[in-house]
Amino acid sequence: MADVFIPGSLEEAVGFLTDHPATAMPIAGGTDLLVDTRTGRARPDRLVDLSGLREIGGFELDGELLRLGALARIRSIELDPELGRRATALVEAARVLGSVQIRTMATVGGNLCHGTPSAEMPPALLVHEAVAEITGIGGQYSIPLADFFVAPGRTVLAPGDLLTSVRARVPSSRAGSCYLRQTVRWSMDLAGVGVSASVHVQGGAVSNARVALSAVAPVPMLVAGLEDTVVGTDLAPEVLAEAGRQAAEACSPISDARGTADYRRQVVSVLVPRALRIAWLRATGSWPEGSPAPVNGVWTREQR
Repeated sequence: MADVFIPGSLEEAVGFLTDHPATAMPIAGGTDLLVDTRTGRARPDRLVDLSGLREIGGFELDGELLRLGALARIRSIELDPELGRRATALVEAARVLGSVQIRTMATVGGNLCHGTPSAEMPPALLVHEAVAEITGIGGQYSIPLADFFVAPGRTVLAPGDLLTSVRARVPSSRAGSCYLRQTVRWSMDLAGVGVSASVHVQGGAVSNARVALSAVAPVPMLVAGLEDTVVGTDLAPEVLAEAGRQAAEACSPISDARGTADYRRQVVSVLVPRALRIAWLRATGSWPEGSPAPVNGVWTREQR
């Protein structure tokens, strides 16, 4: 069994991890690390328990800036009504992550730092222009979340570095976001395809839009170049179809137990227009307030 070190401060945690780079690993909720330990994918001799570091917990809204502490629980995000109105994609991603029991323990930092290509939170944060804040032995620095992921299971974090928080932009009006996913099972499953979209509207047309994908590339990814297609439009069907085509071409899925590469590209081409459309409806006030997106990306008859 691994020894457990309980730091009294963030500096103590960083110092201990820096002094034991090959044998120590941080733990908070443990929903990924404990599974990895049992399956042999991780073999830490020492665990650094971060759960008592209040300075990197919780979340707060300041105007249009959302700061999510690395120890913020997924369940608290799921249940927050203000985030449900202003960062809907984030809440929808939180809502389908694991089970209630897992979400109660799982943290934002753990979900991001595990580096899983199919993780729920990264695409929802990417469309909200997220920035990762990191503390290491050399001090603090920030990078766009889009640059945080390096490869499956790998991030930019060096030995001793800790993700302390994520900053995101959540406009209070004329903006909407959405998260959709395709899975083999309707719950307790990893995404076969994850799609998140955000839309800002000005003067009856799109002024800014972002689409992010998961489970269809080695790392969660923003789709580059979509702005040229959708900005200045009212997202007519042909515009949405072209956006879906571009997103399908931009990704690089693999074939595995959850679907072939060709199937995943087809799902991307379908879910991207749906996510953009829902985000548009939310931005323009046309989506029923509090109504969730289609479960598993499937429309009900009323939403078609």
